[in-house]
Order: sequence, then structure tokens, then C-alpha cells
Amino acid sequence: MEERLKMIYDSFADLEEDMQAAFSSKDKELIKSHFFRSHRLVFKIMDHIERKIQTREYSVLGDYFHCMNVLKKKIGSWYEDLAQLYEEENQEEWAEREWFSGITESTDSIERFIQYAHATLKVHNLYVSKDIKVNLERISAANVIDITSSLKRVRLVINSAVSEHGAVEQANYILAWVDELQKAISNREDLTLALDKVPEEVSLEKAIGELEQLIGLDEVKRKIKDITNWVSFNKLRQEQGFKTEKISLHMVFSGNPGTGKTTVARLVANILKAIGVLSKGHLVEVGRSDLVAEYVGQTAIKTMNKIKEAKGGVLFIDEAYSLVRGSASSDFGIEAIDTLVKSMEDDRNNMVVILAGYPNEMKTFIDSNPGLQSRFKNQIEFPDYSLDELMEITNLLLHQRDYIMTPSASTTFRRMVGKTTLRYPETHGNGRLVRNMIEDAIMAKASFVMEQKARNLPGGDLDLLDETIMGIVEKNRPLAGKKLAGINGMNRL
Repeated sequence: MEERLKMIYDSFADLEEDMQAAFSSKDKELIKSHFFRSHRLVFKIMDHIERKIQTREYSVLGDYFHCMNVLKKKIGSWYEDLAQLYEEENQEEWAEREWFSGITESTDSIERFIQYAHATLKVHNLYVSKDIKVNLERISAANVIDITSSLKRVRLVINSAVSEHGAVEQANYILAWVDELQKAISNREDLTLALDKVPEEVSLEKAIGELEQLIGLDEVKRKIKDITNWVSFNKLRQEQGFKTEKISLHMVFSGNPGTGKTTVARLVANILKAIGVLSKGHLVEVGRSDLVAEYVGQTAIKTMNKIKEAKGGVLFIDEAYSLVRGSASSDFGIEAIDTLVKSMEDDRNNMVVILAGYPNEMKTFIDSNPGLQSRFKNQIEFPDYSLDELMEITNLLLHQRDYIMTPSASTTFRRMVGKTTLRYPETHGNGRLVRNMIEDAIMAKASFVMEQKARNLPGGDLDLLDETIMGIVEKNRPLAGKKLAGINGMNRL
């Protein structure tokens, strides 16, 4: 054996000892530095091989090729160990990458291909061991494109393993499972529509423009634009070599129902995608029932399912305070919060969490959870709409639905809205109130027209909501007539 080759083997022996110590201490940064050393050794061998070919020293080429194969097999096994280390820490995406790195280093083990397939599926919370129906429940319009891509990748890798090592039971089972899941996806209309839909690239200008077009919410708009400018400013400083702060973009939206919280959250997702903070920019809406399970040990799994679905976008938790009911320490909602807080730290560069709910309840919830206080610096209040703003929303909704309201009908509609907001100042529904009332009017219009038609009488223009229709709506609403007679301010509406 040539002296140079002996030196490479000696260096590799030292590297093995150092790598073993690094794995024992679970020091991932040190492990990665040793990987760099291992690749330098492989490049050195390749360089020697090239020189031997140029000088026609063919008799020693076999020794060098054998040495390189030994190194690459060992490196592949180290990537396996690193992948398993990430799996122990529930960092599935990093585990998947390391399993793939192991395959690229050495294809000597079919088990490595199998484990890579399982790791790829686990990133999306899919498991070959579970029923297809259970896995299908975890696929939505928001993640089906990524999952479909992963299924194709799994098929490609397993087919490569079979080509090299021959068919084995595990490989055949995975391929059959992928076929079955893809067939189940193709049978769900919402998923096929999502797959066929061409993703729309939303520019920053368009997303900000949509924010500006929202009725009212001036202070909300200002704060969202301030956060956007702050992110962009930090990127500029980073590009020019200045120190930058760690940016926490998690937010609290506090406000009564119907004040635009969900709409703004969707625009925030688009804005953060446009400026490069989020990779996908989608919105995943959840409530307590989507995160909290009924049995011990299931809540963390259920919460992680939604977190994985939201990666690359915004996780919007409505009525977040419902995660903790009272002060019961046994409530599984606490487990959901703990899982959420950990994931917010692990995935802070590619997921934003927005907590939403009633103002007082949200303040109490955040103040009573120190772990949440430090992570939700951006707290935005959504005020109730004024009566004038509610009428602006009414006109916009009518225009979108292709209806016209006569001036007298509009006066009646305004009076009904005003009465409701005075009677229920905190629970009237804001934008939802006028949307529901418009739907009531359209329903009344439909019934009126069809009844008139049955009597061979004119039903009027199909796009017109007049005083007759508003009279029917007012009569049918629970706040009609004498119920509001004693409320202060009614005579001013």
C-alpha cells in the first residue's frame, strides 16, 4: 500500500474517533464540521485517482477505489446516525435531508432508501403503517401540492432501490401504499381542484393594495405596514453587513367578531410571502377542537399535524384563550400551548402564528402565559366598525353580489343595523352582521318573487332590494318592533 494511502487511512481513523465523540455529546455543529473533514478526504482520494490515471499507474487504482468506497459507506452510516438524532428531537425536515444525504453518499443499503421514504412521509405526518383514510384526513388543499411532490419522490427513490437491490417486501408495500394514497387524493374534488389550480404569485404592491382597500381599520393597516417595513429594513441592513435583530413576527389580533381579523391574517400571509419571509404564504385556520384531543398523549400529535400543515405560512388560532379552560392544570390545552411554543422557536424562520379573539380574554390569556408574552410582541387591536363603515361594507357586498338597494330600503337597513349595534355593542357581529342581513334580504327577495310569479303578478327587477323587501326583513328579525323601544339613542338613528 502506498504511503499516501496509509496517511489517508490514518486520517480517517482519527476522524472516526472524533465523530464518535461528537455523536456521544449530540453536538450537531461539531458533527457537521467532521462531515466537512470527511468530504475533504474523499476529494483527496479522487484527486489521487485522477493523477494515477494520468500517469498510468493502474496497478494501484484498485486500492484507492476501495479506500474511497470504505469512506463513503462510513459517511453514509454517519448521515443515518445524524438523521436518527434529528428524529429523536422531532425535527423531521432535517431528518429527511440527512437520510437523503446518506443515499447520495452510498447506496449499499436498501434499508437507507426505506428509511428515507418513511422520513419524507413523516414530514407531512403521513405513515405507511396507518390506514389510508387516516392519512387522507391530514391532506388539505393547502398542503396537497407538496404532499403529491413528496409521494413522487418516494416512488422514485424506492424504484431506484429496487433496481439496485432487487424487490423486497417493504419496498413493494410502500409502492402499493403510495398508489393507494394517490388514488384516494384523486377521488377528492377539493384536492384535485387545488392540484389543478395555478398558484397566483402575489406581489407586495398587490397585497398592500388589498390591505389599503379594506374599509376602516386605519390603525391596523398602519401597524401591518410598520411590521412589513421593519422586516424589509432588517434585510437591507443584513445585505450591507450591519448587525440585525432577531425578528419575531408572531402576532395577537384582538377584537370582536366580524372586525376583519381573518381577512387581515390572510393578507399578512401574502405580504410575508412577497417579502421572502414565508415560503408558501398560505393561511391555516384552527380552533381548540383542531388542536386539543380527548386522550392523554394525543394533543401534541394533533397540534403538530396543524403546525406541519401551516409551515411556510400562517397558523391562525381563533379564540386562542379557549385552549386553556379556567385554571385546570389537567386540561390538555396546556399541552397544545407547550407544543405550539416549542414549534414557534424551531420553525420561527418559516411560520408565523397569529392568536385571535375577544380583547379582554386575549389580554388575560397572554398575560397569564409568560412563554407567550415573550413571543408575541406584535399585538394589534381591531376596533368595531362605525355605522358609516358598516354601510360602506353593505354597499361593497351588494356590488359584489350584483344587487342594488333603493335609498328608502337603505335607510331602513341602516336603522336595523344601528338598532342591533346599540343593543349588542360587543356581540353584534360587525361585518358579519351586515353580511347576514344582506343574505336575509336576498332570501326574502327570492321568496317574494317566486310567490308573485305563482300568482301571475310582477315581482320587480331581480337585482333590486326595495322598501317592500326591507319591510319583510325587518318584520322577521328578532329585534323588530317594541323590543327596542326603551333603548337610549333609538330616536337618533
